[in-house]
Amino acid sequence: MRQQFKRLLAKASLVSVLSVAGLGLAHAQQEVKIGVVLSNTGTFAFVGAPVINAVKLAYEELMAANYFGNTKVTLMVEDNRSDRQEALTLINRMATRDRASIIIGPVSSGEAMAAAPVAVDLKIPLFTTATTPDVLKAGPWVFKSTETAEQFMTPLGQYVVQRAKPKSCFYVFIRDNDGYVRQKNVLRDTIAAGGISTVGDESILAADSDFTALATKIVQSKADCLYVGTPPEQGANIVLQARQAGMPAATLLVGNTGMGSDRYLKAGGKAVEGTVFPAEFVPTGVNEMGRKFIAAYTKKYNVAPDSWAGVGYSMMLITANAIKAAGPNPTRESIRDAMAKTRNLPVVIGQGSFSLDADRIPSFGAAVLTIRDGKWVQP
Repeated sequence: MRQQFKRLLAKASLVSVLSVAGLGLAHAQQEVKIGVVLSNTGTFAFVGAPVINAVKLAYEELMAANYFGNTKVTLMVEDNRSDRQEALTLINRMATRDRASIIIGPVSSGEAMAAAPVAVDLKIPLFTTATTPDVLKAGPWVFKSTETAEQFMTPLGQYVVQRAKPKSCFYVFIRDNDGYVRQKNVLRDTIAAGGISTVGDESILAADSDFTALATKIVQSKADCLYVGTPPEQGANIVLQARQAGMPAATLLVGNTGMGSDRYLKAGGKAVEGTVFPAEFVPTGVNEMGRKFIAAYTKKYNVAPDSWAGVGYSMMLITANAIKAAGPNPTRESIRDAMAKTRNLPVVIGQGSFSLDADRIPSFGAAVLTIRDGKWVQP
């Protein structure tokens, strides 16, 4: 009898251990790790740094509101230093060793084009800021937060044609990034269709800094419109050197989304006044969520959010929504499926609502902004 009792007791203890282990397993299954691989330093830090800051802010707010309920969500942030190979290394590590469920990043189209096939092979959702839609061709695991060049450069071109009305335009762009090339082409074609002639179409490298010869070409072309499709500090440098070479003050300056960075303002100063460019984020906020974000970001970082900060905050909201919509015990697959179904989600960018279509192309309605008295405003 005593032996039978001992066997029953042992069996009961084993059941208890298994039950506890089962609870532990269930708890582990409910843990979601968000990997963030962005350029906090280097060429593309003008995007990565504010995106990282805003992602962290949104994460803190979501955690404080217990948005994820019983699902434990952690954030892992790494700087790939604007280096393509470093981005691939970090993504591999996060997907394999760190068991991330989704990765936010990398920044540029070049980095993303290299990272997308890797994410597909690893079967992990990748959410990048790359502008080129070609990154989505790698497979259903890849998503992007930015609209295509056709979506945001076409309205900019129409603004130039219909409201600014220059006679000719000179284009400068970096050729070692597909996204920048595509943006320039869309803008140039839109403007040309409106009857504005192209008097210069010059490519440079992202590492270039001496634009003496280029500045002379710009001035000699007598263009009354100059487009700079480059990272912000480089673009400001081109404008400054062109001004020094004799470019008239009345020349219309047109830029890409990078000119929504405070680095463009700081590097260019008064020389970049009047620049018009497409922007994902309106500095005054398009809705109550946007205005609260501006206040919270300014309080936390002692600087007003730029366009990329708005993108980062929205990316974290979109990611969080996918994790929550994935249901109990989210997996990479369920998060991917939930992300693909994102429709009319409230965000702080564009017109305040983010959707992905059947091809995972995002839409939210970018705005056209200009620089006036050192601030970004709607023209």
